[in-house]
Amino acid sequence: MASVEMPAFIHNIQCGRLLEALRGERTQREVAAACGWSQPTQAELERGQKNFTAELLEKLRSALGGEASTWTRIAHHAELGAIQPAKSDIRWKSKSEPMRKLLDMDRTASLTRSKASMLIPGVLQTKELMLNLMTQAGLAAEEIDRLVDLRVRRQQVLTDEARRFEFIIDQAALARVNPTADTTGMWAGQLMRLIEVTKLPNVSLRFIPFSHGYYEGQETDYQISTYQAEPALHLVYAERYDEQAVLHDPKIVKRYLDLWHAQENIALESDQALSFLSFLGGPLSS
Repeated sequence: MASVEMPAFIHNIQCGRLLEALRGERTQREVAAACGWSQPTQAELERGQKNFTAELLEKLRSALGGEASTWTRIAHHAELGAIQPAKSDIRWKSKSEPMRKLLDMDRTASLTRSKASMLIPGVLQTKELMLNLMTQAGLAAEEIDRLVDLRVRRQQVLTDEARRFEFIIDQAALARVNPTADTTGMWAGQLMRLIEVTKLPNVSLRFIPFSHGYYEGQETDYQISTYQAEPALHLVYAERYDEQAVLHDPKIVKRYLDLWHAQENIALESDQALSFLSFLGGPLSS
């Protein structure tokens, strides 16, 4: 069973993985026929995209067989996967299902690794920068208020010392505003915020400077959330211009893990973060 708290949707993913392992060399179509549903339905079950009722699990157990201990684990995950948080929970503040999952992962993953290419991650932004970015994006005032409130509340996860957060940030994300041309103090405040974050014991900030030149995946923003399940479970939140997605296919996740390790190898060491930020901040260095 899982050794840490997990959101409901991840329990369903764990169910699906256990079912896929039980299927062995049989095809999804064969198992689906034995259970009385279609192959696409079986595929959705193995991807953890459905809730698992007692009736559904009984049909699967009859078709798949397997040890009682495995079905105890499946039933455990199925029970927890059916639980929905209270409507007052922060996850319901988001209109996007991928973002709701991201909020869940922020609060529960034992390790969160984030790569930022062009913008400082929202969980590290000051309120002033949030307002500036959202205003430039042309959002309505009420939508800005909703999103700022959501982002500020999301930042509270950084104070949970039971979880670790690692960031790799491209210098391009720190160059969106020229500090010498910023008469509002917004950017100086943002750099000070990052300096404060470097002092948190469970947070690591690393930067890739322009001097490094091109590197693989430099344009890609993503977050890897890791759970201390058995075996370890990694999920990737990827955000592009027109879509957001939470990915958990092991082959896809491995590509992101490999990319992270490659970028980690070229980033400045975490103990250089403070001096790098002071260098960028100009007056901050005094």
